[in-house]
Amino acid sequence: MMRLEIFYSANSKSTQLIQKALATTYEEVLDVTIGGELPLINNAYSSERDQYNADILLPFLLKTKKNDAALWVIQKDLYCMGMNFIFGYAMYHEGAVVSIYRLSSTKLIEKEAIHEVGHILGLRHCSNHCVMQFSNSLCEAKMKPSYLCESCKRKITSP
Repeated sequence: MMRLEIFYSANSKSTQLIQKALATTYEEVLDVTIGGELPLINNAYSSERDQYNADILLPFLLKTKKNDAALWVIQKDLYCMGMNFIFGYAMYHEGAVVSIYRLSSTKLIEKEAIHEVGHILGLRHCSNHCVMQFSNSLCEAKMKPSYLCESCKRKITSP
C-alpha cells in the first residue's frame, strides 16, 4: 500500500475533504495522511503571469515529502510551460500539485485531487467516462465524473 501525505497552502478544510475523498476512492491501494501546511516558494511565482509555475513547485514538494508520495493543495493559480493554466500537475509514483484557485466547488476540488492522485498511482488520461479524462477547461472538468472507470480501477488494483 502506498503512503500519501497531503500538504496544503490552501485552507485546511479543503484538505480534510480531499483526504476523505482519496481514502474512499483509493482505499485498497492508498494510506492518506495530512502532513500540514507547506508555504509557497517565492521563486515559483511569475509576476508577469500572476501565477505559480508547477515545474518549480513539484520538485520542491518531492524534496520535502517523507512518505512514498505527496500531494500539495494550493490556493493560487498554476501554470506549466505551454499551458495558460492547469488544475494540477503530477509525476508518476512520486507526487502532485493541485490548485483549487479555479475550482468553484468542493466536488470539483475533490475530483481534481482524485485525478492527480490517479497519475501518482500510474494512471494515464482515459477516454472512458472516468475521472482520469483530460480537462482543458472548467467546463470539461465539471462534465467528467468523480470516479474511476472499471478499466482504471483494475490497473491500480492488479498486481
